[in-house]
Amino acid sequence: MTEPTVRVEGLASKGHGHWVFALTGFAVLSLMFQWASLHFGFKRYLLSAEMLMALLLFVMGLRWLGIGLFLATAGLEMALGATAVFRLIDIGQVLDIAEYLFEARVSYLMMLVLLLVFAATSFWIAASRLKGARWVWLPLIASVLMLVQWQLSFAKATFFSPPFAERNELLFGSSALFVHRTLEENRRRHVHIGADAESAEYLPIAHPSASSLTLGERPTSRRILFVVVESWGLPKDSASIEQQIHALRTSDRVRNFKLLDIDAVGTTAAGELRELCGRMPTRLNFRQMTRETVGLCLPARLAEQGYKTVSLHAAFGAMYRRLLWYPVLGFGESLFRETLPFKGTQCHSFPGYCDRDLFGVVQEKMQKDKVFLYWLTLNSHVPYDRRDIAKYRGDLCDSAFGVNYSEQLCNYQNLHVQFFEQLTKLIESDSMRGVEVVVVGDHAPLFNGADSLKQFFADKVPALHFSVL
Repeated sequence: MTEPTVRVEGLASKGHGHWVFALTGFAVLSLMFQWASLHFGFKRYLLSAEMLMALLLFVMGLRWLGIGLFLATAGLEMALGATAVFRLIDIGQVLDIAEYLFEARVSYLMMLVLLLVFAATSFWIAASRLKGARWVWLPLIASVLMLVQWQLSFAKATFFSPPFAERNELLFGSSALFVHRTLEENRRRHVHIGADAESAEYLPIAHPSASSLTLGERPTSRRILFVVVESWGLPKDSASIEQQIHALRTSDRVRNFKLLDIDAVGTTAAGELRELCGRMPTRLNFRQMTRETVGLCLPARLAEQGYKTVSLHAAFGAMYRRLLWYPVLGFGESLFRETLPFKGTQCHSFPGYCDRDLFGVVQEKMQKDKVFLYWLTLNSHVPYDRRDIAKYRGDLCDSAFGVNYSEQLCNYQNLHVQFFEQLTKLIESDSMRGVEVVVVGDHAPLFNGADSLKQFFADKVPALHFSVL
């Protein structure tokens, strides 16, 4: 007499096939979001608790609720990326950033669409296959994953503070918690930099900016070149920054050369307002910016003193709505990609012309008798595309970082060496004699790897100040 075989529904051979397909779909879905986080340089949980909950709702028969939670989770993942990359301090700023989505590179938009399509397909496959298996196993799987995550987080006590964990310690958890804790940490850094007036949209900074330390209230030079360099961060080892600025430091046309460090957090626009107005924005709703909310900014003060105030940026003026608020700051003339008097080379890291094509424009604009030229650079933006480097030199990175460094870090170094070498050539022109120059970073650089990130201070940037002989 044959003994009956005990079968556990959902793990039998047919059910086993359902689970293989479902878990494969869930794994592919998770790896897609993980790839995006690696590409843009932010951390996340490998497996999202909300995504697993969406699967559970779907197979329980609450199909539309499951789909809704999936879409919300996809939104949370994108919000986490924006919050981490741009160091946002309020969830409303994510919506502000979303307004500029269609101004991104076409390749990035296509990447986003493909990511969402593949994610939705993977979710549908996983959820549909699970309909043939018992859904009660999903809570058990979630419980096991949660216990594993607790063990990974135990040593550093990061279970409720995922932004402080290493990437290899982030297996399973809540995307909403990750966003919340990231915003909290960004706000903590923001309060360190700014004042306590929570109701203000533009807070006075608590630490001096590069402009206040170098130019003061009434500059004496008749021609001033002020450059905010995208993602120029302060390294913990001075060797890399000395390599970047070597051409300037050793030029016989440079006088009174000073290297400073400045407290800095936030997005590029926050860095601009720090330097030009001594303010830090709590929101990125630049439509609401007025002279009353930001005060009398540096360009406006200089315009009152008789300077011609000019801004230059190789991206479109609609980005961060600079077309609207640059005049509020006091710029009488603003040059963006759409108004530059030439067709430059399209750079790859961010939509716009390459900075190396703008030095001639800078030289031309500096020929006025009394001029303040503000230049916001573009090409050293994450992901630091090698195609924006005219002459790549691997030996620079060997000298600055030794033998162990990422390709992204090396591209970053090459881009900044390239910029400062070209700036040196510019100031060695006789037409630039007597110009006062200030160069400062907007915010710390972002990298995919933690090892590269650790080489820089998270809340400081360098600044240079010199005059041209």
